[in-house]
Amino acid sequence: MSNSSFKTRTERYQLSNGMTLLVLENHANPTVSMSGYLKAGAYFNPPGRNGLSSITASMLNKGTSKRSKLEIAETLESAGAHVGVGSNTFTVSINGQSLNRDLPLIITTLAEELREPAFPIEELEKLKQRVIASIKEDQDETRVRAYEKFTRIIFPESNPFHRIPADRLIGQIETISSEDLRTFYQSHYGAASMILVIVGDVEAQQVYKLVEEKLGDWRGVPMPEINLPVTLLQTEEKHDIVIMQDKANCDIVMGHASQLRRSNPDYLAAIIANRALGQSTLSSRLGLKVRDEMGLTYGINSSFSESGIGDGPFTIGVTVAPQNIDPAIETTREIVKDYILNGIREDELKDEQSSMIGSFKIGLATNGGMAGRITDAELFGLGVKYLDEFPSLIASVTKPQIDDAIRKYFHPEVATIVIAGTI
Repeated sequence: MSNSSFKTRTERYQLSNGMTLLVLENHANPTVSMSGYLKAGAYFNPPGRNGLSSITASMLNKGTSKRSKLEIAETLESAGAHVGVGSNTFTVSINGQSLNRDLPLIITTLAEELREPAFPIEELEKLKQRVIASIKEDQDETRVRAYEKFTRIIFPESNPFHRIPADRLIGQIETISSEDLRTFYQSHYGAASMILVIVGDVEAQQVYKLVEEKLGDWRGVPMPEINLPVTLLQTEEKHDIVIMQDKANCDIVMGHASQLRRSNPDYLAAIIANRALGQSTLSSRLGLKVRDEMGLTYGINSSFSESGIGDGPFTIGVTVAPQNIDPAIETTREIVKDYILNGIREDELKDEQSSMIGSFKIGLATNGGMAGRITDAELFGLGVKYLDEFPSLIASVTKPQIDDAIRKYFHPEVATIVIAGTI
């Protein structure tokens, strides 16, 4: 392993409270980026409390026991710095940027928000209204409505990938109180599941001392467990329609439970298989046939959108005029069936390998890109060495491995198909 490898350049620290800190010195310019996670996402919402994890995370920068939202914002803005916290399906994500001299500012701000949130009532009410307005706005989107209905057919309500109807979600959000936020925070926030990555013009040992000073004695809850069973494939094809008025186009979402997680040994083969099938509207099999050759749509794509800690759905989404619904569905089915029968072509495989390796390397060109990749590698238990190994891992995936993944993860015969629009 050369001295320029990510593994040898990245210092890893395990704090006594269980928190993991990784620091990569990059002295190319006087900036620093911060990335991280802790496990307190939507998976941990209590029954009947959808949106609680997201609102809790969003409230962290709305005021602490020491400072108001405005005071925090003004201090960061005066330094051109940023600290952000947001909720995902399983995790709360952390990000930040600053000049190297302002690293103490963003670490101190993050520590204050994580350790001493105030959850002020007036800020909560304003946030709830913004969230509700956004939900209502989304309900006018055919793609959103089709996808939401799709998840309700695929996943049980206890599954974090299940999207409850908007009116129920709004009703649950309206009842969230500051006390609910405090209870969720006290039950799920803690250092034991926290990963923090700092990349930039810094000295690793000084970063460690700073983080130890600000967060080293923060405890919170122990490492949480995530026990989500793999969603079984349904046994037959299902159809549903969401009627919406005055829509020029319809959106079709078709797919099924993916059964793909980041920990699956054939994960990379499955991702390459999907890229060739439909990740890009412009260059994939689905795009070249349904969009370019047949002119049925401006946009079609396929995705393993949430194959990480859990196994979300495999979806194909396409926007069409109402008269093109049936031919678009039938053509898409035939393309996937042919893909299963004959597998990926060697030219497709080479193109996708080259594209993935190139995109990966470009993504590592910035401090923020490196910090994000290191954070993900740590979250999924891959280790920093994965960043060094990724190009060769992609280059070594073979056509037989991808063909096996195609047959394992694509099942048009039991797909759920949801159409939303004016039909």
